[in-house]
Amino acid sequence: MEFTKVLYKYFLIAFLFCLNGCSSMLTSVEQYKLVDKLVAQENYAQAISTFEKSKKQYFSEKDRVLYWIDLGLLNHYAQDDSNAIMNLHLADNAIEELYTKSISKGVTSMLLNDNALDYSGEDYENLYINVFKALSYYRLGSSEEALIEIRRLIEKFVELEQKYQKEIDLLKDTTSVHGNVEEVKINFYSSALSHFISMILFYNDQSYDDARISKEKMYEVFETQKELYNFNKPNFDTLLNFTGKSKIAFLSFLGKGAQKHEYVFSIDTFKDLLVISVNENGKWLQYSSTEWVGINGGLHAKFAVPKMMKKGSIVDNIEIFVDGKHVSNMSKIESIEDIAFETFKRDEAIIYFKSLTRTVTKAIANEALNKELDKKTGGGSMGGLTRLLSGALIYSTENADLRISHYFPSYAYAGNVEINPGVHNIELVYKSKNNAIIAVDKFENYKVEKTKNINLIETVLLK
Repeated sequence: MEFTKVLYKYFLIAFLFCLNGCSSMLTSVEQYKLVDKLVAQENYAQAISTFEKSKKQYFSEKDRVLYWIDLGLLNHYAQDDSNAIMNLHLADNAIEELYTKSISKGVTSMLLNDNALDYSGEDYENLYINVFKALSYYRLGSSEEALIEIRRLIEKFVELEQKYQKEIDLLKDTTSVHGNVEEVKINFYSSALSHFISMILFYNDQSYDDARISKEKMYEVFETQKELYNFNKPNFDTLLNFTGKSKIAFLSFLGKGAQKHEYVFSIDTFKDLLVISVNENGKWLQYSSTEWVGINGGLHAKFAVPKMMKKGSIVDNIEIFVDGKHVSNMSKIESIEDIAFETFKRDEAIIYFKSLTRTVTKAIANEALNKELDKKTGGGSMGGLTRLLSGALIYSTENADLRISHYFPSYAYAGNVEINPGVHNIELVYKSKNNAIIAVDKFENYKVEKTKNINLIETVLLK
């Protein structure tokens, strides 16, 4: 009886310790609540200050990439371009470093919940870091550095494909006895937004042939990646023509980027078989069944994985006014949230397979431990308690990793006007589907120089 009491205390202490210590296994979004309100008010200076103060409490060393991305984006929106470049550069370098380490660690990452690992960024974050660095360099007048960032983005498409194949090969080598992870092909290998930016950069450097090629590549994306560019192709045919008038291009970022939510699965085992169910709207529905050679029946466990959730934007149209006269509408050029959703499909398959394998391994080990305890306690109510507590221990360490940047936009819109040199009042009017005015960006007494360069005006409305 004394041993039973000691055992009960042991499991209770272990359970409470895990609930306390497993905070590192959970994703916190508390730090974003006040910052989100300030961002909605377009008070970026205060948003940056508030976000920086949250670092000590909410961002550990393993979350440094996430911190640098979000801070860099806020810096960019505040037009604090030097700090934007610095923080996005820190994130860029850390992502590359962590990828190298993850390959060297190999099987170790199979044993740990992703929340316990360094966050190395989603593929789309890795790509769009370079887009925003390029735009910050442009505003600082460093077109050469801006073009370097666009070229770096193009290189990353190849690198990410190679990285994915290495991860797949590693999983095949370590888990082939229980089947292989599903290989997912994605259809995103060129960005219309990046070509739009490079077109302007090349044009302003008087590399007119390169600018034309960038324009053609931008158009080509709408033909070769129709699943992601399933909206009308923008028309910039006149932007590169010499007409004697000055040219202004517009680039607007809208909405809040895709976020993650938790998707919960349960596992029930039979002889050499797993039956997997998913919780949808409070109901458990069978999701799949898979052969698992060597497993016994009667095991039950749960695990969770992240799913992407699109946020969109309340803006449906952007109208351009010059001196009070409507002259043009902007066009959608990129759905960043659709690209986030598409590129996550590859990680999603890997995360699911790793989580399933890890949970089954824990459940088997846990059952073996419980059988040993039953021998010493005689089972009964105490055996039921130990199973309850140990099962809770497993599930508390199998939370979905919901870390993701919060300040990438959902969409990019672009437009252009030709205008006589002089001083003009320019307005961008953001409207909803019901044609209601949501916001207006005003550029009063905007001086238009007589130049062959294309001036780029960038705006942001994260709504």
